[in-house]
Amino acid sequence: MYADPYTPLFLFIFLAGLAATVLLLRGSMRDNPLRQRLGGDADDTAEAPAGTIAEDGAPLPAAAQSIARFGLQLAGTAQDRLALERLLAQAGWRRPETVGLLMAAKYGCGLLLCAGALWGLLGPQSRFGLTGLAVGLIALFAGTTLPELLVKLRAARRHEALSRSMPDALDLMVICAEAGLPFPRILKTVSRELALSAPAMADELSYTSAELQLLPDRSAALRHLAERTRVPAVESMVGSLIQAERYGTPLAQALRTIAEESRSRLILELEEKAGKLPAQLSVPLMTLILPPVVAIVATPALMRVVRSLLQ
Repeated sequence: MYADPYTPLFLFIFLAGLAATVLLLRGSMRDNPLRQRLGGDADDTAEAPAGTIAEDGAPLPAAAQSIARFGLQLAGTAQDRLALERLLAQAGWRRPETVGLLMAAKYGCGLLLCAGALWGLLGPQSRFGLTGLAVGLIALFAGTTLPELLVKLRAARRHEALSRSMPDALDLMVICAEAGLPFPRILKTVSRELALSAPAMADELSYTSAELQLLPDRSAALRHLAERTRVPAVESMVGSLIQAERYGTPLAQALRTIAEESRSRLILELEEKAGKLPAQLSVPLMTLILPPVVAIVATPALMRVVRSLLQ
C-alpha cells in the first residue's frame, strides 16, 4: 500500500476532508455554560450567551474560507443551496460559509471512503475493474451521505430541545411582559435566564433579539425565527405575536394565551407518547424475554427426552 503511487494523493484528500469536517462541527462544540456564566464578566455574559450572534460574527480562518468558497461551487442550484441553508439553520449553524464547508466535508468523506474501500478491501487486480467501480460508487455514496446525516441528526435533536423548552420560555416571557419590559428586552432577558437549562432556545431568542435591533420591521425578525426553527410551537407564537401587534392586543395577554396553548400541546404530546409505549414495548418483550422463558420451561422436558434416547 505504501509503495502505491496514488497513496500521497489519497492522503491529501483524507486530510482535506478531515479538516472540512472539523471546521463544520466546530460550531457545535461549546464550553460549559455554567463555567462561562460564573467565571466571565457579568455584563458580557448577559449581553451575549455562548453560541449567539456575537460568535456568529467572528471571522473564519483564511483556510476555512477558501475551503468554503470551493465547496460552495459544488452545492448545485440555488434551490439546493437554500435547502442546505435551512437544514444548517435548524441544526444551529447560521453562518453563510457553512454550506460550502458542508459540501467540502461531504465530498471529502466520500473520496476518503472510496479510497479506503479500493485500497483497503480490494486487491491491485480488481481495483480498476467492475468490482472496483461498484465498491467505489457505494463507498462514495455512503461518504457523501454521512455528513448530511449527522447534520440532520443534530437538527432533529435541536428541534426536540426547542419543543420541550418552549413552554418554559413563554412562561418567562409572560412574567417579563407583566413587569412592563419591551419585547426586545424580554427576549434578551429570557435568553439569559435559559442559557443553562435550554441553550438552544436561548441561542435562538438572543439571535432574534439582535435581529430586532437591526431590522426595521419586527414581524420580519419573528418570521426569520419561525423559518430557522421549523418548530410548530414557535411558528404558532410568531403568528400570534404578529396578529397581536397588528390588531393592538396587549403583549402580556397574547403571551399568556400562547403559553397556555403551548403547555397544553406539550402535555398532549407526552400523553400520546406514553400511550404508544405498550405497543412499542411488545416487540422487545417478545424478542428478549419470551425465548429465555420458553427455554427455561422446555429445558427439563428436552433433557428427559435426550436421556431416554441415549438409554
